[in-house]
Amino acid sequence: MKMKLFDYRFFSHSKIVSGSCALETIPAELESYDARKPLVITGKDITRRGLEKKLIRAFYDSGFPLGGIYDEVRDYAGIGLAQEAAHLFRERGCDSLISLGSGPITDTARAVNILVSDASGDPFRFFDGTPLAIKMKPMVLIPTCCSGGLEAGNIITLDNRQFQSDSLYPDVVILDKRMTPACSSRCAAESAVLAMDNAISALMDSKSNPMNDAFIHASLQFISQNLAKSMRRPKNKKISLAMANAGVMAGIAASNAGPGLVRLLSEELSRSTGLSRGVFTAMLLPSALVHREQQPDPLNGDLLLALKGMDVFSGTPERKRSSRGIESALDLIGMTKKIIPETLSALNIPYYKLEDAAEKAAARSHKTFSSEDCLAVMGLSRQVRK
Repeated sequence: MKMKLFDYRFFSHSKIVSGSCALETIPAELESYDARKPLVITGKDITRRGLEKKLIRAFYDSGFPLGGIYDEVRDYAGIGLAQEAAHLFRERGCDSLISLGSGPITDTARAVNILVSDASGDPFRFFDGTPLAIKMKPMVLIPTCCSGGLEAGNIITLDNRQFQSDSLYPDVVILDKRMTPACSSRCAAESAVLAMDNAISALMDSKSNPMNDAFIHASLQFISQNLAKSMRRPKNKKISLAMANAGVMAGIAASNAGPGLVRLLSEELSRSTGLSRGVFTAMLLPSALVHREQQPDPLNGDLLLALKGMDVFSGTPERKRSSRGIESALDLIGMTKKIIPETLSALNIPYYKLEDAAEKAAARSHKTFSSEDCLAVMGLSRQVRK
């Protein structure tokens, strides 16, 4: 296996607490930041499942009050909701934030943090290139089911605009088996393919380094060992906790790498169609792997090592490790077909929308790939995922 040069940058700000009583550590974690009155940002689907009650019970013996629960976030993070929650934050005298949920919930919590930490009251100035050089309020992330893939990272999406800053990492990530069970097999499958894409894209990235590889390998090992079980038993606490760990590790790895083709293209297709990014990731990740295998420079054997372990890796001839790794990844993604049956052909998306998504994704990639690459992957998708 080819050694990487020891010339790299890696950053992971978040403290991760994982286990059966992780929720009960939140008051102490907040106190270490001199914070005692958090505002919880969540959504109606979370409160309908009663998850906020489990969080409230975790604070019973702490002597700290929750400043409030804002549960108006749904499937879109917008500035209007963030401003409402920021008003509640100030009105209640809060000093920290808890993001209870995933995707738009975490994006809204990040937007609220910017609003209450920055005197200008204009978060969009940071989207336009102004560095986020302000002291942020302490933020705790509690992932639940239906992960968006990037909650544990350093990216915010607000009103379909996106920017990245190391100041956006959560201070603490709480992985508790009372919170992680998926609401459905579909939710488990979509979360898994998003984590797989984050991990595989980071592994293939030119910025790949030994520290990032540690997160990537652990994430892919958890996914390989638990994906099939998580779709059969989405509410199993132990399995869902393993998959949540995989998602967090993959998200951190993705934040230390450039954005991959599948992520950017699936984001653009999701915006233009209204379908979830997980659906497009399940469609595009297999064809992206096939497209990558067709390139003249082969991958190294890291993907095979992560998915199959040292015994299979060492028993495979070096010249076959790249193709065997891609085959293993395709087999793993193939497990989701019964749960996510949609195909790009069946969706009947107008070709001009596919072209537009390809152009926008390529423009956001900083010339890492072209719109032709995107169109080639979408074309292969019609053959690979039938």
